[in-house]
Amino acid sequence: MTSKATSAQSLNVLVVDDDEGVRGLLAEIVGGEGHQVLPVPSAEAALELLPSWTFHVAILDQRLPGMDGLVLGGFLRRNNPDLAIALMTGDDEPKLERRARDLGISFIRKPFHVGDILGVIESYVQDAGERHRKRVEGEDADFAPPIGRFVRELTERFGMPNVPQRTRDRLIETTRRALHDLRSVGRYTEHDRVVALSGLITAAVLNVPLPRTQNGKTLFEEYDELMRMHGRRTEFGA
Repeated sequence: MTSKATSAQSLNVLVVDDDEGVRGLLAEIVGGEGHQVLPVPSAEAALELLPSWTFHVAILDQRLPGMDGLVLGGFLRRNNPDLAIALMTGDDEPKLERRARDLGISFIRKPFHVGDILGVIESYVQDAGERHRKRVEGEDADFAPPIGRFVRELTERFGMPNVPQRTRDRLIETTRRALHDLRSVGRYTEHDRVVALSGLITAAVLNVPLPRTQNGKTLFEEYDELMRMHGRRTEFGA
């Protein structure tokens, strides 16, 4: 089990339960281990936190007002494959448990024990340690940053609307010029590759709409197509 000695590796833990008493108990258990706890009463309140927080563990009650815990858990899983998620319920529903397992979500029956909660956190710590080992040894598939997996949420994360038109024009022109040069085997340079990729990511962060190519492709799609042509890694899943 985890202990207060792990507080040097303090985790961000999302707790979603519409019962104030349960929220308080879970916050006490998890917070007592040195972790940062954000308790909220609904899935909607949890979703409002996502642009500002990166969670490592999520503990969800199944019966929530509005969106239920499993639906929220599925959304969280799609957007954060490394997140440790636990679904709590007092219902005896084998189908619910199977659906949770299929999503990689732990299943905790109420009334729960302290060890059930700490076990979820310990599982995350162990998995994080293994991911760290693979990163250090270059074994994981995401040895380089998996930019494409997260590029669509960059705008929401940074929230920078109303970019001056001059800045938009400069960004678009520089990115398009780099992509143009990448179309030619003879003109290809790693410099232009980095410039194009940086421009596309910046456009996502600043929420700058990018023009399409004459063939109707997005510039993200064009970048990936060019990278395939040159035997380089694609970034945007296009």
